[in-house]
Amino acid sequence: MSDRNNTDNQNTSTIYIPREVQNRQAPQRPLRRVNQNPAHYGGQPVHNPQYGNQQYGGQPAHNPQYGNQQYGGQPAHNPQYGNQQYGGQPAHNPQYGNQQYIGQPAHNPQYGNQQYGGQPVHNPQYGNQQRQSPPPRQNSGSSQQKKEKKRKRKNPVLKFFSRFIKTLLIIFLVIFGLYSCTSLSLINKMDYVVTGSRNRRGDALSRSYVTNVLLIGTDSRNAEERGRSDTMIIASINSRTDEVSLISLMRDCYVEIPDYGWNKLNAAYTFGGAELLMDTIEHNFGIAVEDYVAVNFVSVANIVDAVGGIDIDVSDAEAGEINNILRNEVNAIMGDNTLDDLLDGGGKIHLNGKQALSYARIRYIGNADFERTERQRKVIELVMDKVKSFNPTILPNIASSVLPGVETNMSTAELYGLSLKAPFIVGYDRQQLRVPAEGTYYGQMMECGDSLIVDFNANYNLIYETAYKEQKMTDEQ
Repeated sequence: MSDRNNTDNQNTSTIYIPREVQNRQAPQRPLRRVNQNPAHYGGQPVHNPQYGNQQYGGQPAHNPQYGNQQYGGQPAHNPQYGNQQYGGQPAHNPQYGNQQYIGQPAHNPQYGNQQYGGQPVHNPQYGNQQRQSPPPRQNSGSSQQKKEKKRKRKNPVLKFFSRFIKTLLIIFLVIFGLYSCTSLSLINKMDYVVTGSRNRRGDALSRSYVTNVLLIGTDSRNAEERGRSDTMIIASINSRTDEVSLISLMRDCYVEIPDYGWNKLNAAYTFGGAELLMDTIEHNFGIAVEDYVAVNFVSVANIVDAVGGIDIDVSDAEAGEINNILRNEVNAIMGDNTLDDLLDGGGKIHLNGKQALSYARIRYIGNADFERTERQRKVIELVMDKVKSFNPTILPNIASSVLPGVETNMSTAELYGLSLKAPFIVGYDRQQLRVPAEGTYYGQMMECGDSLIVDFNANYNLIYETAYKEQKMTDEQ
């Protein structure tokens, strides 16, 4: 028994560590203030580049600067700060003051308030830190995109153009609204007549880009009597060539009137009004006509007055005939004195409504009715020129004295659509044609009086070439 114990003692090696070695201080590492790892304060080891590895929760930790310390309720020797007690009890620290660890906040005058155990702490040197999980990283890309979008939205040039376009749009809508209201107000003053029964010709010439409106000037003295169609002009509007063709139809054309036999063209209006006149034109000249506008003597005079009169070169012979017509009928129709508005002679004369009406009715100066149709087309063109240089002051006169005497079969929707085109139509090129044209007729005395025997095929071709072109003819063509 003693031998075995002696053997054990003999095999046990005792290592002697001199005191000076024990008290030797470990070499001090250089301080680092970057690349901090999150610290854990509940019994887990943490890395602190300044104080070395420390372990809180009752396990010893190695600190190269302060020596071995033990935290977790046992006192530890600190040659610089004296005895400290950690583990939930306050300890006096002459540099840092009272501190309390293990999850409780402690006041630190150098580093500020700190909270350990996974809660965020304030550190004036390193900023706010979270001990258990790193703070979420911001998406710098999305933030940059938001800034760029915000910068684009605030671009002053784009903002200016946006406001400018909106202002123009508002102005356009206001003008369009005023124009529409005015147009509809004027349209409603016209004498709208529902189209009666028609006897149409199925193969009559018709094109979608051509609108034909028959202008009828009657010799009626008032709205109660129908009278005869003293003037018959087809206003043919071609939207492809931007042209308006004024095609005069001679009143003495010998034609076949449906259901009435052969007679002069102007008799059709007397027999059956505008519908029969349009049917007669379709049957004899092969031109489809669906719409008409009819005016009497008074309306013609009022139209010219509404635009402020027209300027025409008048010969002395024409001036004398104007005076005769004024004295004999027009002044009386207008309710004026017989000798009112007589001309002193020819020249470039500014004609008022009554004088212009009398000028358009001249029949026995020059080449009789052929020149009369020419004068009528001239008056229409001069009125269109006045309308082209639009003056808003004429609207009250048109509304009060002109439109109530105008009769039409065109609906409100059709007239409104035509009114939207009117500012452009008055600027179209204009051309004239008289039917029958020279070389396409001859005169003969018929039972209805002196008549014109017409070559209808030849005049059909002339109308087609004039009003139904698909492209405008150039000077070279």
